[in-house]
Amino acid sequence: MSSVKIRLIVILAVLMIIGIFIMQGYYILENFDKEESEFHRSVSIALRNTANSIARSNKAELPQRGIVVQESSNEYKVNVNSPIIQDTLYALLQTEFEKQDLQLEYEYGIYDEATNELIFSQGSVNILDKKISKKKPNRKINKKSKVSELPCYFVVKFPDKQSFIHYEMKTIIISSILLFLACGIFATAIFVILKQKRYSELMKDFVNNITHEFKTPISSIKLSADVLAHHPSIEEDKRLSQYTRIILDQNNRLNNLVEQVLQIAKMESSSFELKLEEVDIHDLIKQISSQYAIRLGDKGGSFKLQLDATQHVIKVDKFHFQNVMSNLLDNAVKYSKDVPDIKISTRQNGQSLIIEIEDKGVGIKPEDQEKLFQKFYRVPTGNLHNVKGYGIGLYYVKRICDAHDFGLNLQSIFNEGTKISIYCKIFTS
Repeated sequence: MSSVKIRLIVILAVLMIIGIFIMQGYYILENFDKEESEFHRSVSIALRNTANSIARSNKAELPQRGIVVQESSNEYKVNVNSPIIQDTLYALLQTEFEKQDLQLEYEYGIYDEATNELIFSQGSVNILDKKISKKKPNRKINKKSKVSELPCYFVVKFPDKQSFIHYEMKTIIISSILLFLACGIFATAIFVILKQKRYSELMKDFVNNITHEFKTPISSIKLSADVLAHHPSIEEDKRLSQYTRIILDQNNRLNNLVEQVLQIAKMESSSFELKLEEVDIHDLIKQISSQYAIRLGDKGGSFKLQLDATQHVIKVDKFHFQNVMSNLLDNAVKYSKDVPDIKISTRQNGQSLIIEIEDKGVGIKPEDQEKLFQKFYRVPTGNLHNVKGYGIGLYYVKRICDAHDFGLNLQSIFNEGTKISIYCKIFTS
């Protein structure tokens, strides 16, 4: 994925997280206002009913307006304009608050209407309390006042109002906390991914630069080894000639590995483009197979071509497709048994040209077949210590086939052999 797309995704993700925070904050505030309004409505109903009951018991009339006045966010004044008996007030408050399901502590006081003098006060009462008489330490009575004869009003205060509203909102608060945690984890994951991507790009650049630097000494070694190999004194000395061939072989192997790394790096870059051209696939197969026929002959193996396709011109990037065929043939040779037996065939299927490379080698277990085309994955080879590799050959094959929009299929039976099929589109002029 390109850096531009990644930056766009990150920006959208950040905007989405900010939007979630704003919406959730607005939702919490809206629900808090709703709960507070509901609390005020319930308290107002309970206090008005209490005032009505006191007025009826005293055969008095309530004021036309301003019966329940909210003095502050958690304090209410109730104008009764008639005498108030403390025990009666307590019983009425307990009953009305219970009806409204207001399960929280409250404090109340009775005041002389004429002088605003506190006559009686009671603190920390809960609607679950049934006997106020047992709470003598909380009671304050002004003995000079005649409670039963003076017109009074009473005040009710809810010290734990905020805690009560927060408790009522516990579901949305918990869900909001979980949502914020999820957004935090998501943001952390994005940060970690970006950090890992940066490290990955640095590592990729490092590997690419080092690989390019390897090309110069490899070329120098090859040139020097070629000169040595054709020197008369080296050719006459079998031991020196053998050492020279070893240098050439190992240099060639190192060069092939460097080429694979460079090709994969180029293929994964955003600038990778195929250079398509018309290629006679039969000619290409014959050219590549001739190089491997010599290796098979040295091992006493057999190499068979069965090129039956009638239309065998396809549009491919010749360089990369040649590498694909070389990788597949190289694997067929490496993973063959003592005497290699390899077959390359082509056949026609409608507008598709099918290339099949089949060997009678060690095969692949079913659990390994799904991972076979992953980068750096290597099938365990057991006792085949002579098999060397780095797990990038088949990954390269898959990526090149995908780039050409070619199908790739693998069939393998463990200890019997493997067949890889490539489904190519036929070029028609």
